[in-house]
Amino acid sequence: MANYIEQTTIPPLTFVTPASRYADSKVVYYTDLKRITFPIYKRQPFVATSQDKFMVITGGLEYRPDLVSNRAYGFPDFWWKIMEANNMFDVWDFKAGTNIRIPNARL
Repeated sequence: MANYIEQTTIPPLTFVTPASRYADSKVVYYTDLKRITFPIYKRQPFVATSQDKFMVITGGLEYRPDLVSNRAYGFPDFWWKIMEANNMFDVWDFKAGTNIRIPNARL
């Protein structure tokens, strides 16, 4: 039997923080067992602002966008915003010596 997806009325913030990239998502049931999940995340187009900052990734921050997020915003949860703003798809792209954009934090 094929798996199916059924919409729920469960608010996403029941499972994730407001900083999560899934905060504006829907929560769905997946399969006959009604496992809870989120639809696939789709990147949003990044819009640069004059409030964005720039930095060069140092050796101690290489492969660690969560640490950069923690320094820039005071918590590690916006690592995905930094990756999207720099068109990076994997932490292995987050290399020392790379100049990156730190987007303005908008919840």
